[in-house]
Amino acid sequence: VSKAKSAKDLLERMKTVAARRGTAPREADAAPPPAEPAEPAVKKKVRITVDLDPEMHRFLKVYAAERGMKVSEVMRKLISSLKTQERE
Repeated sequence: VSKAKSAKDLLERMKTVAARRGTAPREADAAPPPAEPAEPAVKKKVRITVDLDPEMHRFLKVYAAERGMKVSEVMRKLISSLKTQERE
């Protein structure tokens, strides 16, 4: 058995196994995926803790949910709004 035939047999076996698993084997000569644009630098965040009474917590969660937001997003917007008002 020649090496070329062995490599061909191996490739066929890989394709058969990949087809059973629902994956495709990687081709050696396949083009690399296009480079993704670099993500903008994200500022490091600082975690804070705020103690709320249950009623206020429930209000905040409902408020955020009704707007399709996370509670943390609501708080960030509120703080940004306060910062903007402070400049005026």
